[in-house]
Amino acid sequence: MSLLPIYEFGDERLNRWFDRSPEFDPKLAAQVVEILGNVFDRGEAAVLEQSRRFDSALLESIWLSPEDIANAIVPEEDEKALRLAADRIQDFHEVQLSTLVDGWEELPLGWGWRMDAIEEGEDTGFEGQRLLPLESVGVYVPGGKGTYPSSVLMNAIPARVAGVERIVVCTPAREDGTVDPAVLVACQLAGVTQLVKAGGAAAVGLLAFGCSGFVRVDKVVGPGNKFVNEAKRQLWGSVGLDSYAGPSEVAVYADGSCSAKVSAVDLLTQVEHAEDNVGVLICRGQRVADAVIAECEGLLIGSAREDVMRSALRNHGVCVVVKDDEEAGRVINRFAPEHLSLHCENGGYLAQQVRNCGCVLIGPDTPQAAGDFVSGPSHTLPTSGAARFSSPVSVLDFLKVQSVSSLTRSDLEELSPVVERFGAMEGFPMHGRGGAVRLESD
Repeated sequence: MSLLPIYEFGDERLNRWFDRSPEFDPKLAAQVVEILGNVFDRGEAAVLEQSRRFDSALLESIWLSPEDIANAIVPEEDEKALRLAADRIQDFHEVQLSTLVDGWEELPLGWGWRMDAIEEGEDTGFEGQRLLPLESVGVYVPGGKGTYPSSVLMNAIPARVAGVERIVVCTPAREDGTVDPAVLVACQLAGVTQLVKAGGAAAVGLLAFGCSGFVRVDKVVGPGNKFVNEAKRQLWGSVGLDSYAGPSEVAVYADGSCSAKVSAVDLLTQVEHAEDNVGVLICRGQRVADAVIAECEGLLIGSAREDVMRSALRNHGVCVVVKDDEEAGRVINRFAPEHLSLHCENGGYLAQQVRNCGCVLIGPDTPQAAGDFVSGPSHTLPTSGAARFSSPVSVLDFLKVQSVSSLTRSDLEELSPVVERFGAMEGFPMHGRGGAVRLESD
């Protein structure tokens, strides 16, 4: 029995992977309603109660002092890795920001753009926009049995580069009530101002509602489990949110020009997290498919998370055999993967044809894991097909646009009749009076 079901391009059974979307679980939704209600009513006490129940029975407080963050240390080699990753992530997002605001005027709170007089000497006022950073952001970082300092760096650093002043991290405590030092050092490097030892829906509720002594944040970003995702769904409109963060997923396209083992390890990299991860292997011909699957089998035997990866591939993975790059591109755009690896001769060209994916890694020297940890762009990416309409976390997630208008009297004289006509057309006469009343004093 093959490690992956194998279908040819055009098989209707592939729609299972193409048409996926977030699942709604009424039982889960009811549980999260109760959790969020308790946090809204009881604040810190409810969050501590949830944290003791699910994360650490020994937890005495959800608050971590700034000194605890500042004094955290890790082995020298770990610190070097964290610093290098932080530097690359910061460099990438600083360039991204400078590109976005190119031509804008720097203002005390952000950046501004304005359309001034059309003709020299003519006083026509101006129309414009201000680009402003959010004041505060909450970053959810998964924890408990695992440790994810990369999630701190990939979400908090873009926020800091955008100009966010207050960055709060929420992460579940370990069983002994502590937080992994690597996460704390990542907080140091990313400019995190506060860390809360809380996870799940309760943590998202705390960030959205606030409590006595803790001011709510403007936006919540970062991946989490199904309780985190459901809490985000229910809190839409109450707090800013990033895109849905479902199970990790990957597409790897191999045309036979690269090592089959390289393709295999990239496929396994993104299904290593959990049994519900999704892996799609796209191969140019059956021979290439057989070679990559055989390498997957070899890499899996005896690996630390063999059972997890086998379960993910067996229940959520698929291999699609295509005849050329064009068919591969059509499969990729239909699947809209979170991560995409292109192991083919025409990777650069094919990447330009791919409209739908969270991130694309081109060529055999660009491992999936580099994108996860250190390349530069944020690894918080759209999942469950959301790459059709959503984007990776970037500095844009931490900025907002404010429109500005300043009309002169001559502008008002020209536009007032139009305002009045629109008021009449839409049935709002007071709107129509808005311009005319200003001219009555003339």
